[in-house]
Amino acid sequence: MKRLETLWNSLDGVVLARKRELLLGGLLCLTTGLTLGMLLSPRKTVTIGSNNVGTLSPDALPEEEAAE
Repeated sequence: MKRLETLWNSLDGVVLARKRELLLGGLLCLTTGLTLGMLLSPRKTVTIGSNNVGTLSPDALPEEEAAE
């Protein structure tokens, strides 16, 4: 317990950091949060995209319908 108290009291000092280090630290926190959020979320079957067939030309048929 004494070690934790010594460590806690030593954190009061002033430390200079470059803007690049602060930016990279922020990006690291952001990507870690996004990754953990996706891994721990209850929704596992999310489809990103619409999966619509509206971009096909009128003459083209999907493979399932063309086989029939």
